[in-house]
Amino acid sequence: MKQLRVIGVFAALAGLWGVLGPAEVIPVSRAEPVKPSKTIKTEYQYAAKVACSLLLPHQDGTLARGTYRTTINIHNPTGKPITVAAKVALATQFGSDPGPFDVTPFKEAVLQPDGAVGVNCFDIAGYFCPIGGVCVDFAFLEGFLVVKSPVPLDVVGVYTARHTDGEVESMDVEAVQPRQLRETVKIGGAEPTKPGTGKRVDYPPKGSAAYGDKEPKQMCGGIAGFPCPAGKTCVDDPLDNCDPARGGADCSGICVK
Repeated sequence: MKQLRVIGVFAALAGLWGVLGPAEVIPVSRAEPVKPSKTIKTEYQYAAKVACSLLLPHQDGTLARGTYRTTINIHNPTGKPITVAAKVALATQFGSDPGPFDVTPFKEAVLQPDGAVGVNCFDIAGYFCPIGGVCVDFAFLEGFLVVKSPVPLDVVGVYTARHTDGEVESMDVEAVQPRQLRETVKIGGAEPTKPGTGKRVDYPPKGSAAYGDKEPKQMCGGIAGFPCPAGKTCVDDPLDNCDPARGGADCSGICVK
């Protein structure tokens, strides 16, 4: 969105990421995954803005109170398969010291001839689960999805927003312009997620204004397949707009005992 600006909602994460390990490689939504390779030679870079309310409507004052969603569509206009790489760069507080995981490792995917894929908020959150055995449950996630490609692509951001209750009220579609930047990128190593293992961290922490007077939800399922810890089960979230019983695809859920 043209109204969106880079703001500092993640400065407190710099210390957390300083003790975390490399991020997991999770296949991009609806893209054909390939085995991790050492490097990919790229010629073009696209930086698409992302703003995502993931667990509860955003309400800490950095943006208007409400629910925000982002989907980045990527189209291969060529007649042959290509391999692309993508990473997430979080927006941190201006002037703050950089944390080692403000920018995630790359993951790769194959785009088929004339094929298109979509990367949504839950795919983007998947870059941070697990990181050194820790999954970060973001209440709100903001930054950029950075896509690297050997050929020019069609990259479009689709942005929707609404009040805390109700249907979509705002939608914006923006084409992302390429930057010609020749670079060889390294793909991060794969680290499989095992259900019920590892730790989870709420960000912002419990008690933050981001949650209002509600307890943070522990997200699970979705396209990224977030697991629940031992002793809890993933069930559909009755408060969201995605109902798997009514055709909802890749709905995220919440962990309950």
